[in-house]
Amino acid sequence: MAGQFVESLYPGQAFQGFHFDEILYEAQTPFQSITIYSAPVLGRVLVLDGVVQTTEADEFIYHEMLTHVPLMAVPDPKRVMIVGGGDGGTLREVLKHPVERVDLVEIDVKVIESSREFLPTLNDGGRVFDEPRVNVVVEDAFKYMKEHTGEYDAILVDSTDPVGMAEALFSDEFYRLCRDSLSPTGALSAQDGVVFFQRDEAARTVAALRNLGLHAGAYLAAVPTYYGGNMTLGIGARRADALTPQLDVLRQRFARLSGETRHYSPEVHAASFVLPRWIKEAVEGGDRR
Repeated sequence: MAGQFVESLYPGQAFQGFHFDEILYEAQTPFQSITIYSAPVLGRVLVLDGVVQTTEADEFIYHEMLTHVPLMAVPDPKRVMIVGGGDGGTLREVLKHPVERVDLVEIDVKVIESSREFLPTLNDGGRVFDEPRVNVVVEDAFKYMKEHTGEYDAILVDSTDPVGMAEALFSDEFYRLCRDSLSPTGALSAQDGVVFFQRDEAARTVAALRNLGLHAGAYLAAVPTYYGGNMTLGIGARRADALTPQLDVLRQRFARLSGETRHYSPEVHAASFVLPRWIKEAVEGGDRR
């Protein structure tokens, strides 16, 4: 049955929406509602608790930038953890690197199961979940990280927005667990919303990571699905040079990838850290708006 979906993530705004041809999947799990739509422009769209998470049309921009920026900032990453990411898009990108092991820690198995069936373009028809290097863990990331300190060269926080159960994934306690789970050269990335409407998300993340002794900053990606302009992604690292890698180093590491990227490149990587003044002020907590 065709219809129209309108999201109301941002207070006072109701612009994010799309027409859809049909609803492919609906479920209410112990954690959230899951709906997958088929839309004429965006392709298949994953919605959790009434908020758009990803679309077939432009998911590659978000997943490539969330993944490759921290992994390219780390010398020879071997072990990676993904927090959330049950649609498989981030996992697909991680597997392009010569990593030895990827732990996908997703609390809601229904996100994985529905994405296997209805979002196959994100996860190579479900094959990424079955790859020998992948360990799928259906568990609360808080509990899991307490048992895996110092193990990960990269942690990718592929979470929903800080509403409901996901709010904990933006807390100081969560970031402390992330820090403790990083290896001596490790780095982490986290989605921090569209800065024009979610002005304080990146500032909170960057401040929390710095307070924990990590080198931290933010970088940008413009994803059409996420209404409002540039989205910010937070990055924290044990080493300062992870935030300022040299272009020739990025090119050398990029050459090791198997498979292609559609958005990420070493040049885009470097450029994504150039913040307009108003975004820099927002990220650094000095917003004058």
